[in-house]
Parts: sequence; C-alpha cells; structure tokens
Amino acid sequence: MGFLDRIRRILLGPDYEKETRNLNNRIYELSEDRKKSDAKLEALKRTEVKIPSFQIKRHSKTNTFEVKQFNPQHLRPIRTMKDLMQLRKEEEAQRRKQLQEQIVKNLDSVRSLIDNENPEQAEDLLFSTSSALQQLGDKQLSSLYEDLLIDIKSVKEELRQREIKRREEEAKQKAAEEAARLEQERIKKLREEEIRIEKARKAREYEEKLAHEEQTRHLEIERLTKLVERKKDDGAEILRYLEMKGIRRFYHFTDKENLYQIKRLGGLYSWYYCDQNDIEIPNAGGDWDSRKYDRRHGLQDYVRLSFCNDHPMAWRKYKEGSSLILLYIDVEVASFKDTLFTDRNAASGSFARGGDMEALQKVNISATQRNYVSRDEGEIFSQHQAECMIKTFLPIKYITNIDNPQKMLF
Repeated sequence: MGFLDRIRRILLGPDYEKETRNLNNRIYELSEDRKKSDAKLEALKRTEVKIPSFQIKRHSKTNTFEVKQFNPQHLRPIRTMKDLMQLRKEEEAQRRKQLQEQIVKNLDSVRSLIDNENPEQAEDLLFSTSSALQQLGDKQLSSLYEDLLIDIKSVKEELRQREIKRREEEAKQKAAEEAARLEQERIKKLREEEIRIEKARKAREYEEKLAHEEQTRHLEIERLTKLVERKKDDGAEILRYLEMKGIRRFYHFTDKENLYQIKRLGGLYSWYYCDQNDIEIPNAGGDWDSRKYDRRHGLQDYVRLSFCNDHPMAWRKYKEGSSLILLYIDVEVASFKDTLFTDRNAASGSFARGGDMEALQKVNISATQRNYVSRDEGEIFSQHQAECMIKTFLPIKYITNIDNPQKMLF
C-alpha cells in the first residue's frame, strides 16, 4: 500500500469494494491451486506403482545375506479449500496479533515521549501508527490514540506557555540589566563630571596659586632688586679698579639641576633666604660646616661669587657626583651698596672683609687669576679663593650666560 493510499484510507476510511475484489482474487487463486492439485491426484491414480522386490543374493564365499531398506516415495499432503481458508484465518489472526503488539508498543513509546516533554516526536510516531490502528479497528486502542492526541496538544500548549513565560522572564531580565547598565553609566558620567569639575577647580586653584605666587615673586624680585642695586659711594671707582686689573666678570658654580630653579625664581638667592622662604635648592653647594661658619661671621644672607673660574670647592662637589656649570656674573654687582669683598675664602678661619675700595684692594688679584693652584702653595692657595658677596639676591639679568652656561671640566 502506497503513501497516498494510506492518506486516502485515513481520510475516507477502508475501501471495502477493493478489499472484496482482493478477497475474490484470492479465492480464485485458491480455486486454481485446487484444480491443479486434483489433476495431479488423478494422474497419480493412473500411475502404476512399482514395488521393488527384495532380491536375496548369496555370497559365494560366506553364508550372509545383503538386505536393502525400502523407502516409499513421500507424497505432499493435499490441501482442501477449508484448509486454505483456515490457514488464511490463522495467518490473518497472527498478522492482527503482531499488528496489535506493534501498535501497543508504539503507543507506549508515544506515552514515554509525552512524559519526557517531546511532543513533536510523539506526534510523528502517533501519526505513523494511525494507519495500522485503522486496519486493526480496536476501539480500546483507538480511544487510547485519541487520549494521546489530547495529551500531545496539552504538552505542546504547556511548553508554549512555558516558552512564553521564559521569554517574558528573559525580556524582564534583559530590561533589568539594561536599566542597571544605564544607571551605572549615569552614575559613571555623574562621577566623571564631578571628577572633571573637581580637576577643573583644582587646576583653576593651582593656576590662581601659580599666578599669585608669580605675582608675589615678581613683586619680591622687584623689592629685592631695588634693595640690591643701591650703589656704593665709591662704586664707580671700584669698577674702574677692576677694569684696570683685567677683571671682566665674577664666577658662580652650581649644579646643573639648579638651573631651572634659578630661571624660575629670577636669579640667585642666599641659602639663608631660601630657608626662610621655603625655597628648595635641588643640589645646594654648601654643607653643614660651611653654613656654620657663615652664621658665625654673619655672612649667611649673601650670594657667594669668586674671582677665579676654578674654585677648589668645585672639585669637591664634582667628586661627590655633581654635574657642574659655571655662571658668568657682570662686574657691575661689585658696585652695589651691600656687596662685600674678602681676601680669601670666607669659610676659612681668618680673612679680611669689607665693602669699600680699601677692602677690595686687599684682594690679591693676581693670585685669583692663576689656574690649578695647589694647597701646597700655602698663602696663594687661600688668596686664590677670594670672594665677592652679594647681599640676599643677585638678579638674573646680571648672569650674562644664563642661556648658555659653561660646563665645568676637570
């Protein structure tokens, strides 16, 4: 039976006329088989049966006899119409039994698939069983079939409702997550805005502070410059004397790290002024002992300049690891009212100092202009370190090589 016949049978029911034709054809086939069997029976009746005889042969050498067993010809039993009909009934009964067992097995499988919430496979298996169920015509199984159909629909609906609920929950979860994400973004943006505002406020305050410090520093530089640039009564005479002696400049050595601070603050300050005004010197030249001597002689508030360009203290700082530069200072600073002169290093035990021409004339100019003076040369070594000291502040405009300081080589 083809697929279309199955569908037609499911939709229209059994084709009894066709089954009747099939049954008549079968009866006709059985009648033909009976005629052939009757013809063979008549032929057998007319056949002479040769019964084999026993021949006893005596062996010449022995007195024994050879006996052969008689095997009659096996005849196939003759089936009557009644027998064939009975066989047909038995076969049909066996087929229906097997069909029933298969249907029951399939329905049990359908029930298992339903219980496991697999309605699609259950429906496919149930649909494939419907044709056999119609052939069997069992009302009880048909009723079970209808119940299973209802259960499949019920499971489908339950799964559909469950899927709807799952999607709704999923949508709610996504909506909640999106809302939480948007809230976090809002909070993050607010925080970023607060940070931006705070940074802007701090930057503004810092700029205002810098501007205030710059203005304050500018005013302080103006104040100190006015104080330091006051002239000596014999200032012109001092400058003429220095020019006559060939002194074109004074010198101040410092670490290269200090150069930025010198430019930013507008000049050189005494270490005492830096301490009093919280100005940090990255790499100060003096040490604790030199400052002790400065305080002892009242010279802590002076900027120290030298007449020589190879001050022995520079060598000590170089050995300590400093990268030194040499600044050139305009000799005009010698004419400032509070400028002092010493005839040797002011950190030594004995030296002469003063701010007038007499004090300057005590400086051994020739000794200051020598190079590579050793400690073995005694007095000359000390005189080589004579100093010019500027009160509190030396304005940057008097540093003639501030933009291109000379690197000190040893």
